[in-house]
Amino acid sequence: MEKKENWVQAWGMSHIHLSLMSFFSGRRTLRLVLNSAISGEGARLRLCNRYSGSAVAIGRAAVAPCDENGAISDPSGIRRITFGGKEGMTLPPGATVVSDEAALAIPAGSCVCVSLHIKKGRLQSGNYINNARLFYAGGDHCEAPAMRHKKRPRQAIINIAGRLLGMRLNSPIPLFQAVELRNADGASSIDCFGDSLTQQGFWSNIFDARIRGMYPGRYSVINKAIGGNRILRDTSGRFPLRGFFGIKALDRVQDDIFDYEGISHVVFCLGTNDYYQPNTLAGRKNEFASAEEIAAGTTKLAEMIRAHGITVVGLNFVPTGLGPDSRPAKNVLRRELNEWFEGCGLFDFSFDISTPFTSAENTDLPPRSYVGGDKLHPNEEGGRVMADAIDLGVFGS
Repeated sequence: MEKKENWVQAWGMSHIHLSLMSFFSGRRTLRLVLNSAISGEGARLRLCNRYSGSAVAIGRAAVAPCDENGAISDPSGIRRITFGGKEGMTLPPGATVVSDEAALAIPAGSCVCVSLHIKKGRLQSGNYINNARLFYAGGDHCEAPAMRHKKRPRQAIINIAGRLLGMRLNSPIPLFQAVELRNADGASSIDCFGDSLTQQGFWSNIFDARIRGMYPGRYSVINKAIGGNRILRDTSGRFPLRGFFGIKALDRVQDDIFDYEGISHVVFCLGTNDYYQPNTLAGRKNEFASAEEIAAGTTKLAEMIRAHGITVVGLNFVPTGLGPDSRPAKNVLRRELNEWFEGCGLFDFSFDISTPFTSAENTDLPPRSYVGGDKLHPNEEGGRVMADAIDLGVFGS
């Protein structure tokens, strides 16, 4: 069979309003470094300013092979990135742009860096995930072989907040939305569509490593998750950091999934916040969602994704009984949803990640060793248990 040439994401993420994590001034170079699981003969860049109130002026952009620290050993490999045939552009508030193609041969498993010189603008749209590294320094260093990283004072505040909350708060990545490669080897992406259980990377990064090991060069695993995200409702208007949680999944699926080509699978891991957030700071009491409503929203989303010819892999609901906002009624809802999940027949493939993540003594609790300091999100041990529950054989067809 002839292999199809296609644009495939080597890396990508969903966007939110970065709130306190925003970069409040321009005049710097951002260098995003990623390890591409797939090969490419050309590269293009998607930038997003969706949640910013100000325009962002970009001076220059470039892409090059590099090492894991963003150092470029061969400057002749640097390729300028243009937008509509021009170097530099201004990205208005709310806008997204796709660059022209830059001719660049990228082997599977190699590191690539994309550099942007920001001349002006507040960088408020982005996300905080940890499957790529971001370096930044003042001035224009787009074509510099190495860039001295300048520590960001605000990062210390983020680190302190993470320790106080007992959870991982990854460093923010602004403006970048995706790095896509023109692939001629029949590769595709597996997009993980989820909430903070996925966004923090504890299971999705391990899943990525397993996929790379079993299917080298065939798939890229893309983290399209947003912390606090719900299926049915946007975050409560009273929540001071509501922009962190993004728009509801039923609305963001167009931007995050359907606007891309080259997606073969979506791993669906959403719905926990629809029953966990109501009656907390992040959700009003009247935002309660029944198991039937969450199941209906899940069904609608999965059917929308399948209608685009994408295989949907469903993951069920892990216990949250140790979490600070856990209540008996919420545990009942989770059990009802897992019963529905088991017999719904909605997904092309489905996996029970709840059972191995559940304490033998109490089905509403995870083992304490599986969750982090907040007693809610998985840690590395819990993430491995979740990732190992997915049979990679289903991606071989």
